[in-house]
Amino acid sequence: MPRIAFYTRISTDEDHQKYSLDAQKDRLEAYCKSQYGDDWALHKVYRDTESGTHMNRPGLEEMLYDASVKAFDVLLVFRVDRLSRKVRELAQMVDELTKQSIVLKSITEPFDTANAAGKMMLQMLGVFAEFEHATIVERTKVGMEKKAKGGDFVGGMVPYGYRLEPEQGLVAREEEALVVKKMFQMYALGREGTQTICKKLNGSGCRRRSGKKWDKRVIINILRNPVYVGKLRWREVVYEGNHDGIVSEVLFSQAQEILDQRREDVSGRRWNNGSRLLSGLMKCKRCGRPMVGISCHRKKDAGSIPYYVCTKRLSTHDCDQDYVRADLLEAGIVQDIKAMFQDEDLMARIWAEANRRLDSEKPDLTKDIRRVEAQMADVRARVDRYLEAFETGKLDADTCNGKVRDLKARLAELEAERTDLEERRERLSLPEMDREFLRKTLADFEEVLASAENAKKKHLLRQLVKKVLVHSRDTVEVWYGLPGPDPARIAGIMAPRTQP
Repeated sequence: MPRIAFYTRISTDEDHQKYSLDAQKDRLEAYCKSQYGDDWALHKVYRDTESGTHMNRPGLEEMLYDASVKAFDVLLVFRVDRLSRKVRELAQMVDELTKQSIVLKSITEPFDTANAAGKMMLQMLGVFAEFEHATIVERTKVGMEKKAKGGDFVGGMVPYGYRLEPEQGLVAREEEALVVKKMFQMYALGREGTQTICKKLNGSGCRRRSGKKWDKRVIINILRNPVYVGKLRWREVVYEGNHDGIVSEVLFSQAQEILDQRREDVSGRRWNNGSRLLSGLMKCKRCGRPMVGISCHRKKDAGSIPYYVCTKRLSTHDCDQDYVRADLLEAGIVQDIKAMFQDEDLMARIWAEANRRLDSEKPDLTKDIRRVEAQMADVRARVDRYLEAFETGKLDADTCNGKVRDLKARLAELEAERTDLEERRERLSLPEMDREFLRKTLADFEEVLASAENAKKKHLLRQLVKKVLVHSRDTVEVWYGLPGPDPARIAGIMAPRTQP
């Protein structure tokens, strides 16, 4: 009795779908009854309500995981584009399913991945699905651009301060419009910063439409949006809109001038997250949010101090995580890495584990070498048969020469492949640990960090540091991705006690 799994997907709400999730499920069940009668078992119905242009879908991820443990035998879909609209991703999924001996079938398309013809048909259907999606996207863009030029709202999230009416388009939502006006007045006339505006709005109990607190990012987006002066921005081009503005052109222009003045130094801080060595690796242990790099000015023309700060504290002040001095933390991690290179016991464990992992690859290469040698033996035997046929008069000289020439060319290719495989196998072992080599490696590491471009420094650190968790300004937990029985080594780095 085959175990059958259903995968169903829609891109938007069910009211606007030709085949809803339930309708797809009903069709799949009807197909199973017609094909298998009562001799089948439904393993699970996987459902997604997302676009088929990406793989980050909960139902799809769950289905692929279950497939990896062979939880079902057949995967049934309504159409192949329900699974994916990209040929490459579709091919990858089919390969994974095939490895687990799972058959993919579509109830509306004539293919079955259990045979070669079905796989070919699947590839063709995938090409058509991707082409259809690209065509739809292009037509949609053209239609949206035409709509924007005509002054109509093109879709997406309705801006705060407005509601969308079917006939009228954008119409001011009075209670929200008053908040928007207040923001522009506080910023442009009162010269209050976005952080101060957030504090006052949140302190008064005012919330965003989602119910969340205000943060700097949202405030700046509102202040930058030309929709509030009766215009529409579409793909970086601003068009005259058919809706009424909430604030005047003069007030909006004043806000833009102040935003431009503060762009490089908003609220006294200059963002430099991309240039910091640990950007993308650091998280706040208290709230789980990323930590970013900023520079805080001490005094005018007195330079600045680099810090890492929790994004939640920076945006809404809902986290009390300390500021951490970036330069001292980075220097502490570098010193810790140097100490690891000098720890002979640790390096010996790493060396042994690396050799163990390399040794695990040798059997596969040995198997490949034997396969190539068997092919070489077969080619040599075929050469001998052609020569024997020529000597006995069963084959003319020209034919024999052509066949032998082709086989010798194939033999040369196989010999080159065998040589490459043997060289790779030889490389799959590290020599005995050399202290002089380690000393030179440490010197190279210091030299790179001292003189290399920032991008190279970041790349080098990412080979060693996997994540950094900040508990407080005094305790930072650093996880190093090291091969060995202990893959993660935790070290406490003491950060400075000074606040910015």
